[in-house]
Amino acid sequence: MQYLVLVGALCSVVFGSVYLIATIQGKAQPNKVTWLLWAVSPLISVVATIAATGFDWSILPVFMAGFMPLLVFIASIFNKSAYWKLSFLDYLCGIVAIFAIVIWRLTDDPILAIIFSILSDAIASLPTLHKAWLYPNTEAPIYYIGGVISSTSAILAATTHWSFSTASFPIYLFILDTSLMLIVLIRKAALSDNKMIP
Repeated sequence: MQYLVLVGALCSVVFGSVYLIATIQGKAQPNKVTWLLWAVSPLISVVATIAATGFDWSILPVFMAGFMPLLVFIASIFNKSAYWKLSFLDYLCGIVAIFAIVIWRLTDDPILAIIFSILSDAIASLPTLHKAWLYPNTEAPIYYIGGVISSTSAILAATTHWSFSTASFPIYLFILDTSLMLIVLIRKAALSDNKMIP
C-alpha cells in the first residue's frame, strides 16, 4: 500500500510544481493567507497523527499537502506579478484559522489537534474558494487535480487500518481539492463562453 501512497505523494510534487511555476511566472496569483495556512495546518496534522498512532504511510500525502503550499507561499512573496490584494475576509479567516491552531496547542490532545487543523485549513480555504469563484483565471486547476489524486491514495492507504487519525485529513483534502478543481474548471468554462462573471 505504501507504493500507492508514494505515487500520490509524487503526484503532489508534480502537480504542485506546475502551480509553483505558474506562481513564479505570475500566471497564478495565490491568496497568501490561504497558502500559508494550507502549509501550517497539514503539517500540524502530520505531527498530531504521528503523536497519536506513530508513523504511517497515509500521512505522506498530508505532509506533501503542507510542503507544496509552503513553497507556493514563499514564491508568491518574492514575485510581485503573483500579487493578490488581501481583503478583510482574508484577514478575518486567517485570524480565526490561527485561533484554531492556538486552541490545539493548548489541548495537547492529538484527536483535537487533527479536528482543529482541519477546521483551520477549511477556514483558511474560504478566501481562495471565494477568489476562485469570482476570478477563476487567477487559479491553476492542475494543483487541485493533483490534490484529488494524492488524497485518494492516502484514503486508500488508510483503509488498511482505518482510524480517525489516519483518514480524517485525507478525506477533508479530497473534498476541498475536488471542490476547488470543479469551481475553477466550471467558472473558467463560463468565462470562455462569454457568460457574465461578477
